[in-house]
Parts: sequence; C-alpha cells; structure tokens
Amino acid sequence: MPEVVLCCDCKQPINKPTDDYVVIKKATDNYPEVLAHIACEQRRATSSPRTFVDDFLRRVWSWPGKP
Repeated sequence: MPEVVLCCDCKQPINKPTDDYVVIKKATDNYPEVLAHIACEQRRATSSPRTFVDDFLRRVWSWPGKP
C-alpha cells in the first residue's frame, strides 16, 4: 500500500509525481518528511503573520500519530 503524504497546512494528500510541493522538514530516523503544497505555503506567507510558537503548536497538536 503506497504511503499517503498530507500537506502540513491543508491536510490534503500530496501526489509527489504530479503536484507542486515544497519540503518543509526533511525526514529523520524519528520523524517523517513534512511537505506542503506550494499554493498553501504562498497563501500562508501572505496571510496574517504567525509566530514560531503558533506554527509549532499547530503542528504538534495536529500530529497524525499523536495518541
């Protein structure tokens, strides 16, 4: 079964061969790769500015494997 990678902003699946995406964080031994659609990143960059803490909390609380 192929791995489904979700956009970190809109939570929609990213099809690596056909979609335009950007790597937010590279994969390590402990964490998977974090990807986002280019349109989502551009929309996020031009919307109201978020702080590092806002981004961190949003990603931690929405982590897919979180119990």
